[in-house]
Amino acid sequence: MTKRELAPLEGDRIILRLLEGADLPLTLSWRNQAHIRNWFLNTDMILEEKHVAWFERYKELDSDFVLVIIAKDLGNIPVGQISLYDIDWDAETAEFGRLLIGEPIAKGKGYAKDATRLLLEYGFGSMGLKEIILEVKDGNETAIAIYRTVGFIETA
Repeated sequence: MTKRELAPLEGDRIILRLLEGADLPLTLSWRNQAHIRNWFLNTDMILEEKHVAWFERYKELDSDFVLVIIAKDLGNIPVGQISLYDIDWDAETAEFGRLLIGEPIAKGKGYAKDATRLLLEYGFGSMGLKEIILEVKDGNETAIAIYRTVGFIETA
């Protein structure tokens, strides 16, 4: 099934829009920063060829939505990414993740929390999801604090 259209989501300080091919160099540079990739399940550096190949597959998946976080109050620059994936439309479930703030100017300013809230509202609202889960590495206290603040409940 081809990926459905998803209009940009707008909050007070951010816009979330679907990842585009032109974003790949930037998102790859963010993802390969050591202090970011260490918190992902796969901590390996990602090669450009693999990133492009992943994107080609991703474009056709209606179960995977990666969104770029645009900071309106920083001149509408991209500052990070966030996603809902492994969406089971029949079971109305999804996984939340791939959250990162890659631009140093945007770190610690609440963009990750704003983006998380906005995407969860959309997932539970317009997408009709009933359950959104996530997995986070032990020790990632910044992410855990965000997730608790927005309402995720620890289950294991």
